[in-house]
Amino acid sequence: MLGDVKYVTDKKGKRQEVILPFQIWKDVKNELEALREKHQILTGLQQSCRDVKRQKKGEIEEQSLEGFLNEL
Repeated sequence: MLGDVKYVTDKKGKRQEVILPFQIWKDVKNELEALREKHQILTGLQQSCRDVKRQKKGEIEEQSLEGFLNEL
């Protein structure tokens, strides 16, 4: 399937652009979106873990369940 990929090069032969079959482009785009979503979730979890540590140290105030739900 990747054999269908074409490259546009400059005068020195350096690759400048890529031409993909549309289905490959759609697959790549979908996978990229899934990775972005995973990254966003993992970043949120990482921040939550930091917040819990700071709460345990008393650096920030704990949030009530009601306050949390109101933020949604």
